[in-house]
Amino acid sequence: MSELGDRLRAARESQGISLSQAAAETRILQRYLVALEEGDYKYLPGDVYARGFIRNYALYLKIPVEELIQLYRYERGRTEPIVIRPAVVAPRIRGAVLPNIFGVFFVVLTIVGLGYLVLRGVEFLNVPTNTPNVVATDATATIAVVVPTPMPAEATAPAAPTDAAVQPVGPTVTVAVATPTAEAPIVLGIKIDDGKNPGSWVNVKIDNKSVFQRVLKAGESLRYTAQRSVWVRAGNAYVVTVNVNGVDQRLSTTPGDVVSFTWPPP
Repeated sequence: MSELGDRLRAARESQGISLSQAAAETRILQRYLVALEEGDYKYLPGDVYARGFIRNYALYLKIPVEELIQLYRYERGRTEPIVIRPAVVAPRIRGAVLPNIFGVFFVVLTIVGLGYLVLRGVEFLNVPTNTPNVVATDATATIAVVVPTPMPAEATAPAAPTDAAVQPVGPTVTVAVATPTAEAPIVLGIKIDDGKNPGSWVNVKIDNKSVFQRVLKAGESLRYTAQRSVWVRAGNAYVVTVNVNGVDQRLSTTPGDVVSFTWPPP
């Protein structure tokens, strides 16, 4: 049995409410209410819809919403316990292998160190034989002081700065592309129908940041301004109208629907 279903059924029966009455007043199909009270989550349309049904049903029965949502997540995510079995290989055999691995490591390290020392010694011994050549090259360098004559050939180098000066022009064009977003805000309005209705649970994100999450009653409304995007989720979208930049859009024509709305469209 489902603890979540037992709590929903007990709350409904304690208030003398029938399933048909609850379905009519919450605008949730009766078969979905039966699935929640029986714990048969496979008959629900999806995880997002199931959480919306639980939230609206809990608000209707006046019982803690978040506690029931946590129960639902626990029951949907329940897994079998992990069984830990001891290793088959005895520690005595593993201990006998480790010294051999360390022995090989130290032997290789010793060989590498000796090779490094030998190479350094050879380089040190070769230094005296190379010094006369260095002096000779220095002597020729002093005689070739007149070599600055090739400098006029490098006078053509100023052509390179002119090319380099042209290159920065390209990036300045691409940087300006990001600026239009700040000049085109999105004005979002959310309104619940007037009259006798249970309202709707509403979650709003502005520029990927959550700014509102609670139940709006009949006749209540919200207004926000965004720079990049807006996202709205309504637990009873049948009574919710969204207005983007002056254009109204009805979220649903079916009672009890849970609908998510995004602007700009994905």
